[in-house]
Amino acid sequence: MPKSIKQFEGVLVPASKTHTPRNGWLTFLVFCLLIGWLGEARAVEDAEIAHYRRLSTNKPSNVQANVTYQDLKLKSDPSSRGNLQELYKKRLASKESAVSLYLYGRLLTDPDEHLSHLVRAVKADEGFYQARVDLGRAYYHSGNYDTAISHYKVALEIRPSSGFVRNLLGLAYYYKGYVDQATAEYRRAIELNERYIDAYLNLGLTYLYTDRADQAVGVYRKALEVDSDGSEKRYVYRNLGMALAQSGSLREAQRAYEKAVEIDPTYADAYISLGNMAFNQGDYEGAAELYEKALENSSGSGELQLKLGLAYFNEKTYKKGIGHLQKAVHLDSTQTDAYYYLGLACFNDGQNDLAREALEKYVAKEHRYSRNTTVFNAKQLIGDLKRIKIREMY
Repeated sequence: MPKSIKQFEGVLVPASKTHTPRNGWLTFLVFCLLIGWLGEARAVEDAEIAHYRRLSTNKPSNVQANVTYQDLKLKSDPSSRGNLQELYKKRLASKESAVSLYLYGRLLTDPDEHLSHLVRAVKADEGFYQARVDLGRAYYHSGNYDTAISHYKVALEIRPSSGFVRNLLGLAYYYKGYVDQATAEYRRAIELNERYIDAYLNLGLTYLYTDRADQAVGVYRKALEVDSDGSEKRYVYRNLGMALAQSGSLREAQRAYEKAVEIDPTYADAYISLGNMAFNQGDYEGAAELYEKALENSSGSGELQLKLGLAYFNEKTYKKGIGHLQKAVHLDSTQTDAYYYLGLACFNDGQNDLAREALEKYVAKEHRYSRNTTVFNAKQLIGDLKRIKIREMY
């Protein structure tokens, strides 16, 4: 589905008088078809929202209808959250129940308020499956894995056949450091639903992060077999590429990454993986092009800006490198390496004051590692820059 009509503006430019009428009519026809298709899709979406709004109004205790309405409305118009909060706050005020507490609480963005309403919902109804699962997820995201695990286990007592909760339980075990329990839960999730791709992805990553790349490859190949609708294949191919790269099959890894971007040309993570391969092979120009492609299709994290900065630095395109390294430290000041390479890039570009400033920040942030060779080299260069500054003054 096109992201917006704006992407097709090149098609919509009226033909000049030198163009044949056929080209003009063809352009107009494409425009009409596009507008008609987008309008029809929007009408279907609006009708679906209206249906669930009526259903949620007529049956305020119907959890699934209300959850679906909330999710559809927020997906269609993220700015509607405030109005939804007011609506469900009124329902909660008129009749407090486990359902009304849950439906209002899931709309709240403040973590403490969100958690508080979920706790109250579960206290009001200990067998409330959806509230119990979301409460577990809230504790999980706060880093309280023990409490998350306890709520997931209760949810499984309510619905023993939930592969979804088995997968969540596996994640909590993994981040608590219980790798064997995590893999066991992912496998149970797959046994319950052979096509549950999230469980394959997590199982494969667990193998990958515990130096069992060959097992990860097997998991991802199986996932590709069972993902009949192909909705998750871009993620599977990217993770398969990671596993193949770790096992030393670099050509196969590259083909897997390329398959991921073939499926989704906007998949930034796959471009980053391809960029990493190019960088590690010394192809800094190719790496920069791939990282730029990732940047076009993402919000541009500090880590990605650092990768771009390093690619341009190694390519000796210092001005471009400086720009990205400056963005890297602006977005994430904890990236100490960015300060170091920013200093070197500025030095190589003749910007000595900026070089000294960046290197001093690097040394200050790495003070615990004062005997580190890189820190020592940074201090040496700072001293040289100070001496150059003194000579320039006289």
